[in-house]
Amino acid sequence: MQNDRENNFSFIPIILSLIMILSIVSRFSFSITVQISIFIFLSISALYLLNNFKISINSYIIPALLLILVSIISYIGADYKTNVRDYIIIVTSALLAGFHITFLSFDIKKKLLHIPVFIALFLSMILFSRFITNPKGFFYGDNFYEAVALNINVIAGFLILVYPLLFIFIKDKVNSKVYIAIAIFILIAIFLTRSRVAIFASIVITCVSLLEYRKNLYIKIGILLLSLLLLFGIIYVSKLKIGFNSIAERFIWWKTAYLIFKENILFGAGLGNYSVLFKFFRTELVLNTLYAHNLFMQLLSDIGILGLVSFIYLIITFYKKIIYEIKNNVYKYYYKIIALSITSFLFVNMLDYSFFIPANMIMFFIVFCSVFSVKTIKLKKERINTYLLTIIFLFFSVFIVKPIIANVYYKKGIELYVSKQYKLAEENFLKSVKFDKKNPEYYYQLSNTNFAIFDEDRENGKEYIDAAINFNKQAIELYKYGWQLRESLAYLYWNNNDKENAIKYIEEALKYDRFNPYIEEAYQQIKNS
Repeated sequence: MQNDRENNFSFIPIILSLIMILSIVSRFSFSITVQISIFIFLSISALYLLNNFKISINSYIIPALLLILVSIISYIGADYKTNVRDYIIIVTSALLAGFHITFLSFDIKKKLLHIPVFIALFLSMILFSRFITNPKGFFYGDNFYEAVALNINVIAGFLILVYPLLFIFIKDKVNSKVYIAIAIFILIAIFLTRSRVAIFASIVITCVSLLEYRKNLYIKIGILLLSLLLLFGIIYVSKLKIGFNSIAERFIWWKTAYLIFKENILFGAGLGNYSVLFKFFRTELVLNTLYAHNLFMQLLSDIGILGLVSFIYLIITFYKKIIYEIKNNVYKYYYKIIALSITSFLFVNMLDYSFFIPANMIMFFIVFCSVFSVKTIKLKKERINTYLLTIIFLFFSVFIVKPIIANVYYKKGIELYVSKQYKLAEENFLKSVKFDKKNPEYYYQLSNTNFAIFDEDRENGKEYIDAAINFNKQAIELYKYGWQLRESLAYLYWNNNDKENAIKYIEEALKYDRFNPYIEEAYQQIKNS
């Protein structure tokens, strides 16, 4: 029976392995092309499973579906719908990845967890290579890390999620010395990230994991030394980040998330839209951020009270399953370590944002759902004819792939714009709009391109500045909180000798970002012209 199960689902480890690797090597998978490709792969696989097997409804399915449903509803009234659409694809893909792992046997799940372990080793090697080649400049500047991820804290979040998993393999005593060496290597790499919360979590993880061997005198000494290391580690990174009042910054970010939530209580402002609304809702001048640096506060602002309740419901089902398995399963240690991994990652995301990075989110739900298993029965007859299902999915794919095509034309347009081939750039941006009508960035670039054409021949370019104004207005319709769009529109009217509208839109820009000194300078420049 076990062999039949493994044969039926032998393709799943391959799919999940490829997705995990693809997510990391593509700069932690922010590319819309990567995201849609992952979504399509997982959707095809899920359709096959649902079409060929009778599947038991597991306890996590309902809250997971609720989370997706609320995210979709949040799209309806959201500003910057493109951003929300992309994040819905990301969350759905992550939950589908988790859904897939529930079909695997316990042994295959354990083997599959080697993939994130070796990815974590790869990332740790990158950190070490950077430190060795440039130790003096290692702690200053993020250009190196930006080639790998959005921020060094993104890597820290991934390492924290994966680091506890090594103790599962150490416990098995098969090549345990190798896994101990990898664990030490990754632990040091976490220290190199300088993420205070990650360093704290990593030492707690180590101490908790070593409690399994607490009868050993050397382990007791090790736990004591690690506790001292925790103290010195916090002092170390605090000294490195002197002058950076991160806690005070975070309170303002959290307050901003709460203010966004107050305006969108039930379904939020749209999944992933904290970054879009931040500048309008912030209460004072503070470091700009794309994330609230608190998982629960950001979910509250993005998908409202119903979305947050769905997520908490999902988390509760996980811990209920963990408690049940620890009481009844012979592999208690496995479930303890999975709980430690998920708990540590959630703890880190109380002060950070690594959960919202696509690769981390996929990895989170793979580990999260590894404690669940679905009961399956192979159907004698498919629910829907395979050919019919293929045609339906291909029809669906035409719409889901459109943003990829639009992005290709957009990138080509940017290249042409930079090389000052404005007419050709305009043609490509128009094609982008044709395939993705909801993206304000495409209209904004059309506006810039038409203004550039006007600027080359102002005496005969009246039609182009009018077009630039119209495209900018279309961008504002799709992104009403975009202060930079209004500032740009003000300058367009100013260059079109329409001072009245120029002042109107620069004042609106001030309203949407009250603490931006550059807008105030632009306002004075236009007003006094």
